[in-house]
Amino acid sequence: MIGTERIRALGEELAMHPGPVVSLYLDVNRARPDNARKAYALRARAAMDRLGLPKRISRSLTARLKMLQGIPEARTLVVFAGTEPEGFFESYALRPELPLVEAEGGVVARCGEAYLAPLLLALREGQRYLVLLLAKDRVRLFVYHLDEAVELDAFVQPLDASGWRPLREHSTGMPGVPARGGSGKDLFEKRVADWRRRFQLEVSRRLDGVLNSLGDDVRIVLLGQAPELATFEAALPPALQALVVERRAAPSNPDAPVSELEPLLAEAVDGIEAEAGRALLDRVEQTGVRGFGPTLEALEEGRVYVLAVPWRMRRRVFRCRVSGRVAPTLADAQRLCPDDVVDDVALADALPELADRHAIRLVLVRGENEARLQAAFDGLAGLTRW
Repeated sequence: MIGTERIRALGEELAMHPGPVVSLYLDVNRARPDNARKAYALRARAAMDRLGLPKRISRSLTARLKMLQGIPEARTLVVFAGTEPEGFFESYALRPELPLVEAEGGVVARCGEAYLAPLLLALREGQRYLVLLLAKDRVRLFVYHLDEAVELDAFVQPLDASGWRPLREHSTGMPGVPARGGSGKDLFEKRVADWRRRFQLEVSRRLDGVLNSLGDDVRIVLLGQAPELATFEAALPPALQALVVERRAAPSNPDAPVSELEPLLAEAVDGIEAEAGRALLDRVEQTGVRGFGPTLEALEEGRVYVLAVPWRMRRRVFRCRVSGRVAPTLADAQRLCPDDVVDDVALADALPELADRHAIRLVLVRGENEARLQAAFDGLAGLTRW
């Protein structure tokens, strides 16, 4: 996934190209039958035709789409291109699904300024997870974000038991004194247990630095065997224990490659986020603001700090061109900014700027939570500061 700084730089680069930019976001997930034989290219052409692009341009871009290679694991393909047949053409094959694409039938097409909203929304909304895989002599660390796991340096503390060897052979460790009742073995195992406890404490102390390097709002997922997980979690300071959101059995191979761990993490994160969405809507029901108009009003008043929006956003808002303020109706927007020009825009296009301006956290809800948000909260809801 390209990061926030790269997206901002990309926007600046694309703005330097003369003429309009064609922006395409395509569902290319090979697991879906309707993507067989690069059918997404045909959907892209139909979407470009609906934009009114000349046939020679849509045909040229479609042909270049069909020639793209190296996207077998991607779920979303993002393309920015010029409106000349041999003009610039930049493509990004991304692992995660992006907001808006499903809502528009698997293809989002725009022509004009580079359209970055789906990328900015995904980065703004995506939760980061620090994953710890507990092995005997090390802890493997991963950052999981937007369907992709990246391994960090592991914490390693080799067990040096060279001085313990007499304790392994039915001995107390004292020359000439025979062991009784397996006391040598018991003492050896106690030393191993003590070493593990010291290692776990050292890891928990160093985790603060790792979390600080990842920024705010990171959650922790633990992978390991049940007894070891419980012992490790108990050794964490309370502040870190509060960040643990999931505990799962580790794969049988502690040295498994990242590619084998990602399906396990995807399943875990799907469950975490579904439960978090339910909990958020429950809290909104008790103390938050709900409804499309009331939530937008509270947002513009600076009262909202967490905003729940549907994954398939179709609503539109009226945005004041200079101030950027938004309202649910034209009349409301004209009251907000009587001397400004008001534009009718998609809510999704306005959200990244709103999130930045009001320092809010976006939560895009799917499935049952999305259906509940639409039916019971009129498609928009939030938690308020006051």
